[in-house]
Amino acid sequence: MPNRPLLADEGFKAPDSSVFQPKHWFDVDLGPIHFYLNKATGLTMFAALFVAVLFWLGFRRARIVPRGVQNVCESLYEFIDKSVALEIIGQRGRKYSPYLVVLFSFVLICNVLAIVPVAQFPATSRIAVPMVLALVTWVMFNVAGIRANGARAYFGEMVNPAPTAPAWIKVILGPIELLSTLIVRPFTLAVRLFANMFAGHMLLLIFSEGATYLLPKPPFVFGAVSLLVAFILTGFELIIDVLQAYIITVLTAAYIAGATAEHEHEAAFTSDAHSSDAVPIPATAPATAA
Repeated sequence: MPNRPLLADEGFKAPDSSVFQPKHWFDVDLGPIHFYLNKATGLTMFAALFVAVLFWLGFRRARIVPRGVQNVCESLYEFIDKSVALEIIGQRGRKYSPYLVVLFSFVLICNVLAIVPVAQFPATSRIAVPMVLALVTWVMFNVAGIRANGARAYFGEMVNPAPTAPAWIKVILGPIELLSTLIVRPFTLAVRLFANMFAGHMLLLIFSEGATYLLPKPPFVFGAVSLLVAFILTGFELIIDVLQAYIITVLTAAYIAGATAEHEHEAAFTSDAHSSDAVPIPATAPATAA
């Protein structure tokens, strides 16, 4: 009987970037526009629909004493409204509370899907989702700043952030402030969320795949350790999911607060200066002789 070569162990194959590029379920081409649906976009749509249905169920028949889903929705809204909107923006932040609540809820669901069985993929690990969220926030805080201060004052503060500084400092600070507000803020907002979710999910995949590969192989201890680490990382991943949703919400509120309150201190200082410089003349003061 001829000897058959034993199948060699192909070794451990670590997950790569293809994990974040799932196969398309279907593709549709409409001229130059290409539409497709895959696991990532499907989970993004699921997260949006889940948040919409959750708040619809919570507030469609609101009661004075909340129960069930209404209690969950009201607790979430109250938490974001008081600890984020009012705490960071102030009383005028109440009108931004609905957006902040939806933003927090949507990002949280997208993140938590990474550890939900069957799904096991964070939609925010694809840069497109954080980019869209950052773009919406960018439009919102710039529009809020223009409405609060006027376009000339709002952009003038970016171009000339230090009016009393020497000219050579103004030349340096102006472009930096302009670049920071209009480009760096939305860029870092998107990359922060994307990078954390990408790295966390990749790390979890490595130890999960490692446990699958090592558990059947003696001495089995390495597979057991890898499995244990995977369970521990799942707990850390849940903490990071909540934390990243909270961070993007807080930063959005901080950008809105900075844009809307940018010139309030200057207006107060100017009014105080004018009032202190003006010396009241008593009505009964005697007229001085020419």
